[in-house]
Amino acid sequence: MAQTYIVIDQPKDWSAFFPSERVITFSQYLNMTNKQQGRVRVINLCKSTKYLSDGYYCSLLAESRGHHVMPSVRVLNDISKKALYKMQVAQLLPNLAERLGTPEQPTEIKFHCVFGHTPQPEMQEFARKLFEALPCPVLEVTIKFRKTWQVSDLKIVSHHALDDALETLFAESLETFSNKVWNKSRNMRTAKFDLAMLVNEHEAMPPSDAQALKKFIQAGKQLGIQVDMISPKDIMRLPEYDALFIRETTNIDHHTYQFAKKAEQEGLVVMDDPQSIMRCTNKVYLADLFATHKVPCPKTRIVHKGEKHLEDALEALIDYPMVVKIPDGAFSRGVIKAKDRASLTESLHTLFKKSSLLLVQEYLYTEFDWRIALPHNKHIYACLYFMV
Repeated sequence: MAQTYIVIDQPKDWSAFFPSERVITFSQYLNMTNKQQGRVRVINLCKSTKYLSDGYYCSLLAESRGHHVMPSVRVLNDISKKALYKMQVAQLLPNLAERLGTPEQPTEIKFHCVFGHTPQPEMQEFARKLFEALPCPVLEVTIKFRKTWQVSDLKIVSHHALDDALETLFAESLETFSNKVWNKSRNMRTAKFDLAMLVNEHEAMPPSDAQALKKFIQAGKQLGIQVDMISPKDIMRLPEYDALFIRETTNIDHHTYQFAKKAEQEGLVVMDDPQSIMRCTNKVYLADLFATHKVPCPKTRIVHKGEKHLEDALEALIDYPMVVKIPDGAFSRGVIKAKDRASLTESLHTLFKKSSLLLVQEYLYTEFDWRIALPHNKHIYACLYFMV
C-alpha cells in the first residue's frame, strides 16, 4: 500500500488543518530512515522551494530515496526559469484563447491553481491542464493579452500566503487529491493494496459492464485489494495507488495511453501497459509481426493510400467478401465488410481518410475470439470471447 507524507517546515504551519500522523516536518523527513515498505509519496509544502532551500532539498532527497514527490526537482527548476515553463504551457494557450476570446485592449488576469483547481470557472480547464503539465500544490499564475494570450508569470506559492477562501479551497483540494492521508485512519482500511480501475461511464461500448465491474471489486476485497473506480479526470490521483487496471477501450492518441504512461512513471503495476497499448492497438504492427514469425492467420494485405491498381491486386490475392480495417479500430469501429468491387472501392476511399495504411483480410467466420492474458510475458489464462 502506498504511503503519503506531507512535509512542512514547522508543526505550527499545519495548525489550521486537520492533524494527521502523515504530516511531518522537513527535519523529521531528513532524518527518516529509508526503510518504508512499498511505495512512498511526498507532498512538499515547505514555504520556500528556491535552489538549496529546505523545500528544494525535500524534493531532491525524495527523489534520491525513490519516493514520488510533488513538486519534483524538474518542476522546481522549470518554474524557476521562464524560458523553460513557457515551453511547458505553450500547448495549453490555444485552448485558453478559445475560452477567453480576444479582448479589444491589453488585459491581465491573475489566479491561483490549487492542486489543479481554481475559484475562477473560466480558468478551471486551464488550471487542470497546467497541474498535469507542472504538478505543484499551489501556483500563482498571471496571464496577459498582448495580441495573443501568454503566461507572463508563474510562481510557486506557500499555502500560508492564501486568503481564507483559497485556504478553504486548498484544504478541500488536498483532501480530494490525497484522500488516503485522512481516510486510512478514519476508515481503518485493512487492504494490503490499492488498485485504481479506470472506467468511463460515457463510453458507448465499454469492455466491461457494470455487473462485471462490481464482481471485480468484490473479488478484490476477498484478496485484500481495495478497488476504486476512477474517471478520465483523475490522472493526477494515480500516485495514491499501487496498481492501475484500465477498463476502457485503449488507444495511442487517447487519455488511456496517458494514464498508462503516468502509472508506469509512478511505479504502479499497470494493465494494459504502454508498450502493450502501442503494439496491440495497431493491427499493422500485429499483422507484420505475425508474418515475420509465420503465425497462421487469415490472408492479410497491408495497403497504402498511394498504391495504384489496388483493387486488382487485392482481388488476385483474396476472394470476396473482404474485410477492410483501420489499424486502430476496436469493437467493429472502422471495420467494413466488402462484398464486391464497388463496396471494396468505397470502403477503401472511406477508411483512407482516417489512416494512410489499412488492412484488408479474407472473411473468416468464427463464433468467438481467443483472449490470452500475458502479464510480464507469462500466460495465466486463455478464454473464449463469444460474439454478440
